Parts: sequence; structure tokens; C-alpha cells
Amino acid sequence: MWTIGLSGGIGSGKSSVSLWLKKQAIPVLDADQTVHRLLSEDHPTIRRIAQAFGQDILDHQGKINRKALGTKVFDHPEARKLLEEILHPLVKGKMFSEQMALAAAGEKLCVWDVPLLFEAGFNSSMNEVWVVWVTPEIQVERVMKRDSYTRAEAELRIKAQWPLEDKIKLADIVIDNSGTWENTVIQLENILARIKKRMGI
Repeated sequence: MWTIGLSGGIGSGKSSVSLWLKKQAIPVLDADQTVHRLLSEDHPTIRRIAQAFGQDILDHQGKINRKALGTKVFDHPEARKLLEEILHPLVKGKMFSEQMALAAAGEKLCVWDVPLLFEAGFNSSMNEVWVVWVTPEIQVERVMKRDSYTRAEAELRIKAQWPLEDKIKLADIVIDNSGTWENTVIQLENILARIKKRMGI
């Protein structure tokens, strides 16, 4: 099975690319959804995180309140590192199991949609890595518009991630999403056609 790691930065448009791929009937494994399931349904993970960060991060149903957890780890590098050390191996294991199920069902291609692809080291397990890129100014503007942040708030959240310029140096494919969506789709169609031809699908 050919695996593609899809990443980008906040406001780059990675989610739009991921949605487009799903509409082309390409299986997409979503790291954010995997984290959400772990934090709401996986009792050993919930217990472990509550032990690490305190029982006050649990809601009245015993699930993790992501906002409360986020408050404890955002802008606290050591706390964020601890959370990532707990979650990243679990997320990778769950997604790999999903990939194996897809392969057993006859799928030849799948995409791992992982915001922290490089930070978590998942890129080393991929056959090919795509990064969705936009200019720094467009990134700030989109984050401000999408989340109703001030410029300072948007820049703070962007700085919490690896810079896009560093990610594109490690990418096999860079998707320029700074222009129109139609232009982005043309790039995606060409990239996907190349892969399908090579894979014979």
C-alpha cells in the first residue's frame, strides 16, 4: 500500500485538501479524529492523561474536556511535550491498524492527515509526504478570519507549530494553496493522476 503523509500549518488549507481527497474516494486517516476518539472513548488513555494533568480536565461524563486540557498545555512546552509523548504512539498505532484493514480490503493507496506529521516523526513511515503551503501573510489572515483571532493571537498559534518553510524542505510534494481553490485543485488532480498511473489504479 502506498501511504501519503499530508500536513501543513494552521490556516494553510490542509483540511480542504483532505476533504477533496475524500471526495475522490481516497481513504484518509485523520489524526485529529483519532485523538478525539482516544480522549472521549479510550478509558486507559483517559485515565493516563487525567493522572498526568489532574482530574479537573475531566467533564461530568468522565471524558476529557479538550478545552481544559488545552489550557494546561498551550504555551507550556513541558506539558505539551508530556501530552505528545502519551498520545503520539497511541495515535500512530490506531492509524496503522486502520491502514492494515484498508490494505486487507484491497485498497492500494491511503492518506495520513496529520497536522504534526513532522513533529511526531510520522513522516519517516510514509512513502511520500505532501505539505500544503501558503505565504505567511495569508496564513495569518486566514487564521484571524476563521477563528476570529486578533493578529497577535493568530501569530502566537502559528508560532506554536513548526514553520511551514521548514516543513516544505522535508516534503516530496508542495501544494501551493496561496491562490484560488481552482488552482489548488489543478495541482491535486495532476499529483493524484501521477500516483494512480504508477500504482495502476
